Amino acid sequence: MTKRALADLKAHGEVIADEMAGDPNFAAEWQRLALAREIAAELIRHRSENDLSQRQLAELLGVRQPRIVGLESGERNPRIETLIDISRKTGLEFAIDIAPAKRQPKLVTKQMCDSRPAHVHDEVSVVVASNRRSAA
Repeated sequence: MTKRALADLKAHGEVIADEMAGDPNFAAEWQRLALAREIAAELIRHRSENDLSQRQLAELLGVRQPRIVGLESGERNPRIETLIDISRKTGLEFAIDIAPAKRQPKLVTKQMCDSRPAHVHDEVSVVVASNRRSAA
């Protein structure tokens, strides 16, 4: 691929923004799976920082490796019991603030809300924070 062709490629955020603007079904699904994507990114980051394979993380969590693949895909929201188990066994901390979409979330710190916008789905906003991820 030439430098010009690379320069013409859209950034991930631009592609997502275009899809969300043009496809209401995509936008709804993207918002619905916000939590799943955050957890997936956190697990991948945790594995990378701790030099763990998916199989090693699976052993730590007491699940089979395909379960880690599913969690890291970000395609399905995890159950609260799953998040509790991940936290217990990895030391990761998650904060999830769920509020009516028309209100500013109050439980997650204002700093987090300013740096990470809420995802809105079914008239509810969701903000997810973790203890090891920078608010970028």
